[in-house]
Amino acid sequence: MLKQVEIAWRSPVDAFAAIASRPGAALLHGGDAARDAGWSFIAANPVRRIESARGETRIDDERVSASPFKALANLLAERQTDGSTDCGAPLASGCVGFAGYECGGAIEPRSVGPATPYCLPDFSFAAYDAIAAFDRSSRRAYLVGRTTAAVDALGDVLKNEGASCQEPDFDFARLSSNFTREAYNAAVAAVIEKIRAGDLFQANISQRLEARASGEIDAFALFKAASVDSSASFGAFLQHGSTQILSLSPERFFAVRPRAAGGFSIVAEPIKGTKPRSANAEQDLEALEALVRDPKERAENIMIADLTRNDLSRLCADHTVIEEAVCEAVSHATVHHLVSRISGVLREGLSAADAFGVLFPCGSVTGAPKIEAMKAIAEIERSGRGPYCGAIGYFDDRGGADLSVAIRMAVVEREKISIPVGGGVTLRSDPQTEYDETLAKAQHLLRCIGLNVAQ
Repeated sequence: MLKQVEIAWRSPVDAFAAIASRPGAALLHGGDAARDAGWSFIAANPVRRIESARGETRIDDERVSASPFKALANLLAERQTDGSTDCGAPLASGCVGFAGYECGGAIEPRSVGPATPYCLPDFSFAAYDAIAAFDRSSRRAYLVGRTTAAVDALGDVLKNEGASCQEPDFDFARLSSNFTREAYNAAVAAVIEKIRAGDLFQANISQRLEARASGEIDAFALFKAASVDSSASFGAFLQHGSTQILSLSPERFFAVRPRAAGGFSIVAEPIKGTKPRSANAEQDLEALEALVRDPKERAENIMIADLTRNDLSRLCADHTVIEEAVCEAVSHATVHHLVSRISGVLREGLSAADAFGVLFPCGSVTGAPKIEAMKAIAEIERSGRGPYCGAIGYFDDRGGADLSVAIRMAVVEREKISIPVGGGVTLRSDPQTEYDETLAKAQHLLRCIGLNVAQ
């Protein structure tokens, strides 16, 4: 039986501040302006860790022959437990972490590209026996876990009521990129030529914006500042030694949930199609309506919705895959998006971790066909992506899972911050427009550090 203790309500961000620099600390927390407040989670005191780097996978200090996805599936199978909590928290114990884009090579060797540009493993998930769960809709908080000892230990870690985030104070040099505008436009043109040649239908091309500060960056202060007015539902802050990952993603990769009738459902919500927002209400509405009507943007979304449906068909029981929404308009602080939602019922005997290994990486950040798009990305970008375009989230020991696509994110390495951004390229793409779209996606984080986009 799972253990549960209700604790005094605090903002999840404030509660996490006391342990933000603690090794293995993780916060899953959507933006304060998110449409669905949902749950936030704090994890600390990891008991096991799976990491993979340069093709080598380890569980703690022991090397294993399995891929990181299979190692995760094996660990979750060992930890599988039943039980519920009165509070209904979908994560009570389990694994929290990230899989970087380069992990796609562990699934399909033909897609292997350049190595990560960061001091990070390609894959890192830690197992936690207790979680602090915050129901933001009811403003109630709980410690939940496998044992009383684990719950008590987490409570002791979070007791520091006096700790709080410092106000962000950033002093950055000029922003730079690994692509000039001209080089990015040429990259988009190269994808269009590959499409004309029949090699692929769409590919996502990204650039990496970077800036250096005068001293070590307080990454968590940046996360707090960025989350205040963010409408992203899938925020995350992961502490990994001298490197921190922060994400305010609007995109769910997939979620697995228990069904009342037994078994598990799975839902994926790919985003494809973007228009920058305007401060002028009339112009903003025009931009939204133009996005919904734009044949290029709709084609971009429908292609990835089709790819996602085909991927889910490999996992789901016959005749259960449903397109719940296609090209649905969703607005965020700086951009409008088109979102599709495809769901199904997992076949008996398959787990959320099995789904991870089939679906990764998300088609919305590769293109279609997926393998050909990834080969084109490696050839054209000529640089690894690291956590960007990978996945961040959790796997609950009872079988559920929820992962986001790691976009609208940053990697902080001491005094350097990297903000990678990209967009889907189709036959109808205009290189100048695609470049401007990437900058629009970076605007929110850039404003938080007081920088303008690279010209």
